Amino acid sequence: MAFSYTRLPRMSSSSSSFSQLSISPDSNPEEDVIYEYEKKKKKREVSNFVFGHKTRFYIMVLLLFCLTLPQMNSITFNFTVICMGDLVERHQTLNRSDPHWMSSSTHKSFIFSSTAIGAVIGLIPSVPLIDALGIRVVLTVSGVISAVGSIFFPLAADINYYAVILCRVLQGLGISILFTVVGVIPGIWAPRNETGTFLAILSCAFQLSMIICMPISGILCETPYLGWRSIYYIFGAATLLIYTIFFTFYTDSPRIHRNVSEKELKRIESGKLETPVQEGVPYWAICSDVTVLAAWLSVFGGNFGFTILTLYGPTYLKDVLHFDVKETGFATALPFILSAVVKFAAGRISDKMDHLSEKTRFTFCAVVSQASVVLGLVLMAMTSNRRVAQFAYTFAITSSGLNIVGNVKCIQLRCRQHVHFAITVISFCAYLIHFGAPIVVGWLTSSEGDTGGWSRLFIIVSVITVLTNLPFPFLTSEEPAPFVRVVKVEE
Repeated sequence: MAFSYTRLPRMSSSSSSFSQLSISPDSNPEEDVIYEYEKKKKKREVSNFVFGHKTRFYIMVLLLFCLTLPQMNSITFNFTVICMGDLVERHQTLNRSDPHWMSSSTHKSFIFSSTAIGAVIGLIPSVPLIDALGIRVVLTVSGVISAVGSIFFPLAADINYYAVILCRVLQGLGISILFTVVGVIPGIWAPRNETGTFLAILSCAFQLSMIICMPISGILCETPYLGWRSIYYIFGAATLLIYTIFFTFYTDSPRIHRNVSEKELKRIESGKLETPVQEGVPYWAICSDVTVLAAWLSVFGGNFGFTILTLYGPTYLKDVLHFDVKETGFATALPFILSAVVKFAAGRISDKMDHLSEKTRFTFCAVVSQASVVLGLVLMAMTSNRRVAQFAYTFAITSSGLNIVGNVKCIQLRCRQHVHFAITVISFCAYLIHFGAPIVVGWLTSSEGDTGGWSRLFIIVSVITVLTNLPFPFLTSEEPAPFVRVVKVEE
């Protein structure tokens, strides 16, 4: 059975919320939660327009775009770095004696890493902010920050290196809570038999960002009178538009959404576990849980390999495999298209295969995902054939799509209503990897076309991925952790 949970709607200070209930020492807390739940059921106001009882799917699609656009803003530099030569040319025409920052691999590496700095800064207050303000407000603010970082990036590139760093940090702030949102939303808006599908589709945001960003960037970079600057303006404006729609339409609970019918609400909440909103996060209990630690370690190893491929995929294709700019854009996008398809299929299959235990399902997906990444990296390290290397690159990224239905599903089952903290830790580690990866790549590859250096890098990453994934099948559990306290609301 797929797990879901529902947070009770956030009430104003003047309303009789759960936190304001006067509970006598002899009362039953579970009965009080159910009583409060029943009171809120009677206060709903439903619009006449309910989207055919499928409002949750419109919410899912809207969130998918909200998650995709900030990702696009943050990865655009990964591609445009190969077509920003005009900055160096203009610098030289001004007879400047000092080298331009685009000519320095160290400066470019720090620009790559600066989004991770912004993301880590944004993650630090994210858990208490989400608890206090809800996903709607926090995600909207992060989206606007991302749009600002994108729209002003071309101007920053014309000003100086430090202005560029500032914009990249803003782009990092914009993506800081995206992975947390992916882990939390399915438990709130999806029926229990659609949780895997919601999780898989929302997690396609990263793949979708690459699918959209890379080909469009490849075309615009080589289009006269548009160029690489137009990419940032277009993506930034689209981000502002989508987040305006999101803030207007989204609510933090289906119960307080006017377009969610009673029929749809009953389906979403059927058999779920209700939890009090004000329950504190048991930070130490989560951080010392064996299942959570094994899952975190596994995700760390998988993210290390995946980050290397996504950050340096365009550079590897262009400088080692000698693709031109347009070929690089489409060759980079292809594996992410396939990964999105694999991820969607895995989510649907996971929901349907309820004759297997949850652990069997998430362990299979995690092992296949990480093993495929390792196989792809090893092939890339050992071959000098252009087509074999491209196939291995495509295969590794495509198979990585299974990971969300593996490790993340495991954490969701284990932590339940506290999953936002557990996912935040994963995001924190991912951004640390994002920050450290350019340093590792710069150390192992003496130049961008250093084939031997890339081979050494891929082998080392493969070994790390294998070692960090060994404990996962043996130490994880599908059962809720001892720190999880839930109240079952009868249908």
